[in-house]
Amino acid sequence: MAEIDDLRDQLAETRIELEKVKLRATTTLSGAEFLTLIMMAPMVAAFVILGIIIVWKTTSNPSSVAPHLDIILVSFAIFSCPVTAGLASITSRFTEEKRKNDN
Repeated sequence: MAEIDDLRDQLAETRIELEKVKLRATTTLSGAEFLTLIMMAPMVAAFVILGIIIVWKTTSNPSSVAPHLDIILVSFAIFSCPVTAGLASITSRFTEEKRKNDN
């Protein structure tokens, strides 16, 4: 009879550990996190596409881009601050969630 009780205790402990592993493995998004991701996706895409266009146009036809390069780089710099801030916000939220799950 003691063996059966020991097995039940081990089974209960295993179930508890399994639930803890499931909680660590799942990531849930709150409404604010989801909206942040949705709003940041077009900005990040525009930032990356603008960077690609700047490099492509500058290397393919530098004589026509050179007079306007300062304006192009200003627009790129304007995009960099909100994109960096948004990505930092998203990263900090996921880091906080990971810390909560680890404890």
